[in-house]
Amino acid sequence: MLTKNFYEIINKELSDIINKYPDDEMIRKHHNSEDNQKSYALLIWFLEFYGKKSDYVPYITDGPGDSSCDIIFDAKDSIGQNIFYVIQSKFASTDIGYALSDFTTLLRGNKKPTENDNFNKKLSELSEHIKSNGLVKFIFLALCQESIDDNVTSFNQEFKPHELKFIDINRIKHDYIERKYKQIKPSNLLEHTYKPEDILIELEVRRRENNGDFVKIDKPFDAYIFLVKPIIIFELFEEFSFNLFFKNVRNPIVNSTINQQIETTITENPAYFWYYNNGITAIVDSLPEISKLANKFKVYGFQIINGAQTVYAIHSAYKKASPRERARMNNEISISLRLLKSGGKDFDLQVTRYTNSQNPISERDFHANDKVQIRLQQESFKTKFWYEKRQDEFRGKVPEGIKVISNEIFAKAYLAYELEEPISNELNLNFVSNKDHPNGLYEKIFNDKTNFENMLCSITIIGLIEEFLKNDDSLFVSGTFKIVFSKYLEKKHPYTSISINKKIMELINKQDTRILNKVFYFISSKFHQNTDYEMLKNYFHDMEISVEEIDNI
Repeated sequence: MLTKNFYEIINKELSDIINKYPDDEMIRKHHNSEDNQKSYALLIWFLEFYGKKSDYVPYITDGPGDSSCDIIFDAKDSIGQNIFYVIQSKFASTDIGYALSDFTTLLRGNKKPTENDNFNKKLSELSEHIKSNGLVKFIFLALCQESIDDNVTSFNQEFKPHELKFIDINRIKHDYIERKYKQIKPSNLLEHTYKPEDILIELEVRRRENNGDFVKIDKPFDAYIFLVKPIIIFELFEEFSFNLFFKNVRNPIVNSTINQQIETTITENPAYFWYYNNGITAIVDSLPEISKLANKFKVYGFQIINGAQTVYAIHSAYKKASPRERARMNNEISISLRLLKSGGKDFDLQVTRYTNSQNPISERDFHANDKVQIRLQQESFKTKFWYEKRQDEFRGKVPEGIKVISNEIFAKAYLAYELEEPISNELNLNFVSNKDHPNGLYEKIFNDKTNFENMLCSITIIGLIEEFLKNDDSLFVSGTFKIVFSKYLEKKHPYTSISINKKIMELINKQDTRILNKVFYFISSKFHQNTDYEMLKNYFHDMEISVEEIDNI
């Protein structure tokens, strides 16, 4: 998503807030200044989006007699630690000097009460929190893209463990996409990184009168099989949403026939559910020894690695049900829960692979949580082409003008254009070995040198070639395009260092593809004279390119 388009989204949401609270004192006060109104609306938006505070009034401390901070509120992180957040907002500026001075004064306890009662109340709470060795995080919020890294580093070194964070338009855009379009709902969005192993979850299992209705496995890894009620699955999804599937290879497919069938069984034949359904498999960081008398216990790192469709269907059916229907579900439905202690990354991945073997899953999905996949997706959010690292992860309707493209399609284009190794259109690139790459293609394509800019250029070039040629030669032409175009630019501009991909994207953004089309034509004319790709590739590597020949096409 281009930043200018995201500004439009945020701008509309700020306008909606102004219209929602017409009687707010500060909104009425600035009725002659739309910028001042939106600056204030940004505080409300921040509290609703990041703080999950629907009642914003107690937390906004900006007001008469004080301008040292705009918001003070507290929230718990993933491990239950209470953190105070102090926010200074600048609508479109990175002038952080005054904010740093005020943050320092607050930390050192030198800030005096003012005539602003709301500020005084939150200041008192903040001071007690600091005296009790509580953690404080200062947020400098600005709707711009400038860098203040030096200020942030200096502040954090001096006041560790307290921390200063800079939330700019790019960070907001990333968080907005995660929350709005991927529907990921971390318990505390300000802490940004979701780590399943840090979450402590209490599970309640169904026990019968004979005490011992579970199966325990202790070699080579601890595991239990329990029965749970629908309400447990419902409450888990209500609280953690799609974060439950962070280590899964897939998210639930919302509008699927399977989900509809599961829902039908839940609502119409609940007593049959256990017989029809395979249940849920989850891994945890560690498993406690569970007594035969216990029906509740706590675990860290709970992740559902098989049964995403079951969880989503149960949540959906339970949410729609009346209290009477819910009571019947909980009485008649039992869900099998296999709970496994994590055996490390390789073991967890293999369990995920084999427990999902009955469903068609692409090999690419098993790499969805790799660092390079996460990085490429984050880089894509700056463009109109979003990188899908696993199936169905964008659950909300994406903004108009945005196109979601799978990493498999990007990889095939990148391999053909950037790495000059086109593969047949019929070959499904599953990142696994084949006769030409016995060690697999994945690491060849995805590594520290891979960036989204080059991937986008690759897929754009192939799209242009397909449109120009209208035949099956596009991948093979793309494999030689960079060779020919590089030579052309070197001859055309002998004293200028030009980045090939930047030049291509520059021409495309200007909607001037004439020279690109000429090169396509030049290559395709040679291709039909020599249909062996490797021979053609060597031919172009050895060729002395004529600028005039291409220009005159």
